[in-house]
Amino acid sequence: MSDPALEQPEFAVAMRGYDRVQVDDYVARLQTLVAEADERVRVAESRIEAGAHATVGPRVAQIFDLAIAESEDLRTRVQAQADALLADARTRAEELVATAEREAESITARARAQGEEALVEMQTERAMVRKQVDALEARKGHLIDELRRLQAALGSAADSVADIHATPPGWDDEGKTETLAQPIYPPEPEPGPDGPGVQR
Repeated sequence: MSDPALEQPEFAVAMRGYDRVQVDDYVARLQTLVAEADERVRVAESRIEAGAHATVGPRVAQIFDLAIAESEDLRTRVQAQADALLADARTRAEELVATAEREAESITARARAQGEEALVEMQTERAMVRKQVDALEARKGHLIDELRRLQAALGSAADSVADIHATPPGWDDEGKTETLAQPIYPPEPEPGPDGPGVQR
């Protein structure tokens, strides 16, 4: 009548707790064992009662009565043991399910916290990258403005050079140029071998 699987039940861990189907099957097997024990007792009692009604002596009837009492006692003890085993199995199953649910909640909370932390880090990094991009955009605009100013200055210088080459400088009586903002003096005569320098 004893089933090793009932003495040390092992339930597989399932999502959010232990497999409820396995727990239900275990409880159903316990109930089946109790029902079978009850049936055996009833059969034994009916047989004893049937024998007691037969034409037997008082001594045999007394033995039958004792057997019936013992079988009733045995049935009561088996029922009590089965009830205790069933209650223990239910308690253990509920504890296992509660433990598994607590662990699942803890894992879920940790995963949620890690996800939120990763999201904060990503947002912080994104803000830093955005700031760097903005700084580079500002630097780019500044460099473009500088380049335009340099282009304008080069264009102005090129125009001035073109004007100088287009109009040869004129010389006034003192030897200064009349067409340039800054005077350009004619070259000094080089001293010759025969005295003061002669302009060539």
